Amino acid sequence: MSDAGPESEGGSVSNGSTAGGRRSLADDDRGVSVTVGYVLTLAIGALLLSGVVIAVGGVIDGQTQRTVESELSVTGQTAVANLEAADRLARAAEADRPGSEGVVNVTVEADLPSRVAGRSYRIDVDSDAVVVRTDRPDVRIEIPHAATRSVSETTVRGGPIRVSYTVADGDSGPELLEVTER
Repeated sequence: MSDAGPESEGGSVSNGSTAGGRRSLADDDRGVSVTVGYVLTLAIGALLLSGVVIAVGGVIDGQTQRTVESELSVTGQTAVANLEAADRLARAAEADRPGSEGVVNVTVEADLPSRVAGRSYRIDVDSDAVVVRTDRPDVRIEIPHAATRSVSETTVRGGPIRVSYTVADGDSGPELLEVTER
């Protein structure tokens, strides 16, 4: 047997700060390292997780922007192709009209998507170009067209559209290609 004191046998050591060999709760720091370690682990984990979320969020936003631009470009080109097809059909129908008699009625329908990349969009049509755009994200794609007939300036929601052209007997109207929603 050893003549060692309470230190060697796992007993507590009194620093003499309290009477009777007991320490006060305020002086007890034995559990602080576990608590501090736990809080630091949580804080570091939260910091790393928020960094990953921010980094991935930026990548997703950039990818969404590129996807919207790509889908709007395809949709705009489809709208332009249908506008130009209606223009060609109108010219061919008028060429077949002897002496400006008869009615020329051309309608081309296009099944454009209602949404691109999960977002609604607008189609602006004028005599020079078709513009497709979204607000969130703010993307605008302009595609020029080669229609020789005058085009009525209009704005329609994205989705199925109709391009029409009508000239009646003896009508001296403006002979416009018109784009409308279906």
